[in-house]
Amino acid sequence: MRLVTMQSPAGETAGILHPDSTVSPLAAAGHSSVIGLIESGPEAWAAVEALTASGSGESLNGAVLAPPLPRTPRNMFCVGLNYRDHFDEGKRPEGAGIPEAPVLFTKPWTCLVGHNDTVELDRAASSRVDWEAEIAVVIGRGGRNIAVDDALDHVFGYTLSNDVSARDLQLEHGQFGQWYKGKSLDGFCPMGPSIVSAAEVGDYRDIEVELRVNGVQKQSFRAASMVNSVSRLIARVSLGCSLLPGDIILSGTSSGVGHWREPPEFLGDGDVVEIESPQLGLLRTYFEEGE
Repeated sequence: MRLVTMQSPAGETAGILHPDSTVSPLAAAGHSSVIGLIESGPEAWAAVEALTASGSGESLNGAVLAPPLPRTPRNMFCVGLNYRDHFDEGKRPEGAGIPEAPVLFTKPWTCLVGHNDTVELDRAASSRVDWEAEIAVVIGRGGRNIAVDDALDHVFGYTLSNDVSARDLQLEHGQFGQWYKGKSLDGFCPMGPSIVSAAEVGDYRDIEVELRVNGVQKQSFRAASMVNSVSRLIARVSLGCSLLPGDIILSGTSSGVGHWREPPEFLGDGDVVEIESPQLGLLRTYFEEGE
């Protein structure tokens, strides 16, 4: 199943996205929101999964797609340096090796914007805004100290995200980086277009992702290339820290970010970023200079 949250003049509603791009209200299955369904547990998920396979819905009728989870239970968990080629493309200190344990930071839910939304570039805050295509993992069953072998049983589904980064803020103190500040400006986490259930995705390692800026490919990778698998990420994040239904883990990006290009490339007025996956759909974001 693919779940969306829609915004219209009448308010916010949740829906089931069908293969023909029509949408059925999730309320018809007894759930008023995506987070409500997630919190209802596996039996409810299976019932909606069956409903998804059984029919079609209606067009969006002018509604726009908000982030699938417009407000997460708390800050999103994010992972840095989880693809070796991204580590290798950076100018690291001599002798530095890729960290064995996941590098963790957070982004607030206030960063979230949906498919086809516009991000305002606030030049008072940053002149070096960069892209990072990522696979976001949505937790279904919570828990603490989750074992690696059990971790995938806690996944509800997956979606696309862009860990937009203000490199000047992130790196302003050198090795003592401001990752949280540099990655937490308003609009700095486009996400969507939908959450695709783990049951529909199957083996997440087969997920393929491509990022394009104005139609030009900048990143291309597969989830199988992660240094720390989704199972290891969940085990590490849940170590002494209870995960909650609806928590989101951004699993890291691959090589091809703008900061490490020669010369560096950053996002500007009128740029369009598209992140596309055969398994997870298309996430499009517009960038515009602020007033």
